[in-house]
Amino acid sequence: MKRIFIASAIILLATGIQAQTISAGKKFLVIASVKTNTSVSQMGAEMEIPATGTVTTDFEVKSVAGKTVTFAATLKRITGSVTMMGNEQTFDSSDSATAANPQLADALKEINKPQEIIAEAGKISLPQDASGTPRSEDVAHYLMIPVNAASVKEGYAWSDSSSTAEGSRSLNNYTVTKVSKDEVVITVISNNKTITTRQQMGMEMKVNMQGASTSIFTYDAASGILKTVATSFSTSGNNEVMGNEIPMSTKGTASVTIK
Repeated sequence: MKRIFIASAIILLATGIQAQTISAGKKFLVIASVKTNTSVSQMGAEMEIPATGTVTTDFEVKSVAGKTVTFAATLKRITGSVTMMGNEQTFDSSDSATAANPQLADALKEINKPQEIIAEAGKISLPQDASGTPRSEDVAHYLMIPVNAASVKEGYAWSDSSSTAEGSRSLNNYTVTKVSKDEVVITVISNNKTITTRQQMGMEMKVNMQGASTSIFTYDAASGILKTVATSFSTSGNNEVMGNEIPMSTKGTASVTIK
């Protein structure tokens, strides 16, 4: 998804220092997980829907040109579960039963197909909606540390915002909360409004949600490469399907681990 990125602060970096920590041929294994509990109000009844999901992706650096880094991201496996009205359904892309599930067709068609992603070293860009499993495109845009690990101080802060033509917008406030010889930790507090239209089970769904999240990004101080992300989030609003508004709210946690 194209994002209009409006920077409200300029991060001063030593020229090329972070780009030097990543080179063509370097490979990463990215494991992204999410755990949510969604409350849905429909026809006077409240329904709780707990769900989990884990996505495993291979990353390879294809080229580095200045601060521009080109990745090949290959989705390898999707697993998870969802429980509705006491019935739990599990899925695993490596299982033949999951492969035949039409509801997962769009996601499964990307398995083992490399996707080219271009990112900029020394710059961080976050997704507007943090309530789902982080995508490969999302991870690529915060995989590399956005500050100079050799000189940054605890307490350094900046912010940015983004928006879309549909009306979605987000505001992110970043603070460096830990600096050591081994790690740099950046805490991000985000406020988001998501207005978009999605396809779900062959139907058009209009989404109008507001939410907030707190994310803790831990980077390796020597290489400048992400180690982990831990996020907690909550959203609330309405989804409209076939003219019916469905109030809903979601709380959950998400994580990213780089190996």
